[in-house]
Amino acid sequence: MKTSEIAELVGGELHGDGQVEILSCASADAADAGQIAFVEKSDTTPESKASCLLVPVDTPVNDSQTVIKTTRPKLAFARVAAKLHPPKPRPAEIHPSAVIAPSATIGSKVFVGAFVCVGENSTIGDGAHLRAGAKVGDNVTVGEGSVLHVNVFVDDDCTIGARVILHSGVVIGADGFGYVREESGGYIKFPQIGTVVIEDDVEIGANTCIDRGALGVTRIGEGTKIDNLVQVGHNVDIGRRCVIAAQTGISGSVTIEDDCVIGGQVGFGDHVRVQSGAVIGSQAGVLPGKIVRPGVWWGTPIQPLEDFKRQNAHVKGIERLKSEVRELKKRLDDTISELKS
Repeated sequence: MKTSEIAELVGGELHGDGQVEILSCASADAADAGQIAFVEKSDTTPESKASCLLVPVDTPVNDSQTVIKTTRPKLAFARVAAKLHPPKPRPAEIHPSAVIAPSATIGSKVFVGAFVCVGENSTIGDGAHLRAGAKVGDNVTVGEGSVLHVNVFVDDDCTIGARVILHSGVVIGADGFGYVREESGGYIKFPQIGTVVIEDDVEIGANTCIDRGALGVTRIGEGTKIDNLVQVGHNVDIGRRCVIAAQTGISGSVTIEDDCVIGGQVGFGDHVRVQSGAVIGSQAGVLPGKIVRPGVWWGTPIQPLEDFKRQNAHVKGIERLKSEVRELKKRLDDTISELKS
């Protein structure tokens, strides 16, 4: 891909040779000839062996380098990478070890890998990839162009939209964690007979679990991205274009509205509502029933960022306060001793 084509792709301003051939992407410090890199913030054109750099629009131009100026170099780099490093193509074939129910429907140009299982009355859309060991239950719909990586399991009656990516070990539609206590002290399982709906263009990281609704639907909205090792409980409703980082745990019946950002290791109690546009920092704890308004939140229990920073400053000052109290106590003791003498 020539640098002139890249500039057109990202809507950037090319400075230098437009005929340089770019073969791959790399970081600025590791790039070499034939590669493109990006710099998000720079007062001067950085030293790099890359054949082309994506840089902010206010970066001074160095005549010895080919650069493309753009308002968002990282976003531009991601778009270039999608062109230069597309997903591995796979043939339209069904491996002889795959087990596909007679009533299942397999679309055109579908790749089905070794030891894949597809259950009764399930539908696999055109161009989907089911990699080795993926399991699809009964009455499941997998949309066109979706990819189920190695050892993904989609349980009965769930719906996967178009262009969804489920990474290795993802489990969609396991029973939610719901029990009712008996008079004797034991537990009876509450019915877990709902479903999961994953909308279009969702990506879910490795070993994440999305539980089915107890009596209704667990929903992941269009364009949402979920990291590895996330737990989504039953009847959770996650909106569109949300980003949820690793090791977050979301209890049942939580609602996360559109365009929210959730940091790593956040814990949600049940029946929380996170309003559209809220940002929750890593390791925050959201108590049951809490309504989280738009803004930046942190801490346990969760609070606005400015309150959290103020509280954290007070905690850091405790040791100094203890020293001052000890000094005051010593002075008081010395004064009392002098008065007694």
